[in-house]
Amino acid sequence: MRINSRTWVDRFDEVPWSTIATRFHEMAAEHSDFRHMADIADSVLTSGGEQHLTALTSMHDLVVAARPVPERPPIDVVIVRSPSSGQVSAGGVFIEHRSATGHDDRIFRTSDQAVQLFWRFMIEKFGVIPARSTTSDAME
Repeated sequence: MRINSRTWVDRFDEVPWSTIATRFHEMAAEHSDFRHMADIADSVLTSGGEQHLTALTSMHDLVVAARPVPERPPIDVVIVRSPSSGQVSAGGVFIEHRSATGHDDRIFRTSDQAVQLFWRFMIEKFGVIPARSTTSDAME
């Protein structure tokens, strides 16, 4: 079956959120442009999001899927692009939803909006609402 999308087509090898958070904190300690990546991982851990969301990293990008992850592709994902992806400059965040329907969505904002934007995508695309609000306006 041909799918008109850019969904995740490889095996989705989950990485624990705590490992992802540690990795992004280490990167942020050396390069402050990665701070928002660490903040996103922290927000998942503090909001109970790891029960409903799974993730892996692709180089320095964060790839997130809703649980349970399908055994076979296509897999809908939300990708948070890191500053080293070449798709966003320092001080910015680029988040994209890659859907099996082909109705992909993407948005660029300043990195200070990264956590709020991440949760907006989790709510809209996966129906996952943080158990404890990570930002006062996560649902706006």
